Amino acid sequence: MEILMKNSLPLYKQIIMDLLEQILDGELRPGDRVPSEHELSSSYRVSSITSKNALTELAEKGYIIRIKGKGSFVNSAEALLNIPDFTHTLQQRIVMKAKTIGLIVPSMKTTIDQQLLNAVEMELAPTEYILAISITRESQQLESASIQKFRESGVSGLIIFPTEHEMYNEEILKLNLSDFPFVLVDRYLRGIRSSCIYTDNYDISKLATLHLLEQGCRHVAFLSPDSHNTVTSDRINGFQDGLYEQGMTVLPENLCMIPLSVTDPAEKESLILQYLKSHPGIDGLFCVNREMAKYAAHLMTIHQLWNRYRIAAFDYPDDHRISYISQDIGQIAHNCVLELIDSIQNGRKDHHIVVPARLVPAHT
Repeated sequence: MEILMKNSLPLYKQIIMDLLEQILDGELRPGDRVPSEHELSSSYRVSSITSKNALTELAEKGYIIRIKGKGSFVNSAEALLNIPDFTHTLQQRIVMKAKTIGLIVPSMKTTIDQQLLNAVEMELAPTEYILAISITRESQQLESASIQKFRESGVSGLIIFPTEHEMYNEEILKLNLSDFPFVLVDRYLRGIRSSCIYTDNYDISKLATLHLLEQGCRHVAFLSPDSHNTVTSDRINGFQDGLYEQGMTVLPENLCMIPLSVTDPAEKESLILQYLKSHPGIDGLFCVNREMAKYAAHLMTIHQLWNRYRIAAFDYPDDHRISYISQDIGQIAHNCVLELIDSIQNGRKDHHIVVPARLVPAHT
């Protein structure tokens, strides 16, 4: 028996949920013997009182019957269908499990989030699957809860866009260990085997850095939140290697990393301005994402600095004076859906698929 511990629940509730999942999935059928108190205590490494409480509650709610001297057994199908919670959950699972893919995203605020949702929906439209969505609001706790909820609902597979600063998630590791079909989008998580679909962050960051140098920049700064996820790491490596290739030394002062503890946009913008003032030699900015580009563009405008700096940025086509990197969200979504459906139907392969991006030069 696979044990998926719901850490926020009392131990006896965890046992109840696992036994109910087995009944709902048909692993335990009406009339089947349910593991005894002793067997549950051994499997879950809990006291006999805990396992007894679990079986007692299942019996009180009508899921099982207990026969003295014989054991506990799943109640009849007729009795189970008379339990409102059981009937509702069963119907929900039948619908969800048959043809549903869950999409877990950190927000719906950015253009990338919105483009990804639209593209995934378009890719799924001609298939037999429907889409269910959960927004985590950049909370790893909510992400874990979404994974648990989708699994309990019986979805066929998951597309997960991890939270921005995520390095590791135990629930994703559990998906891995149980061979549940899932795909990570936008990034990979070190140490977790999975299929991942993401932009070629290293190569395009190196190309954008070389582009700034070709435009005459001699001291380029990397502007980013102080995150250590694989997206930021790959982009920093591309940036640094672009400088190295031109014989330039990469110094700590080339990195302007905004602390994650700073959440106020005005404060972030103020920190960037302080950095520029304290490093007057900087003449180029590489912005790791749209947010950083937005702050930089605003500073250039209000302080009349456009003639002093060249800027390259991810996902910022809003200003013709900024060279921007265009990610192929449509291709990423296409690969996500193909990879996940293949995993659902034929078993997981755990591929890393890297999608090229395009650099659009500024028009000065």
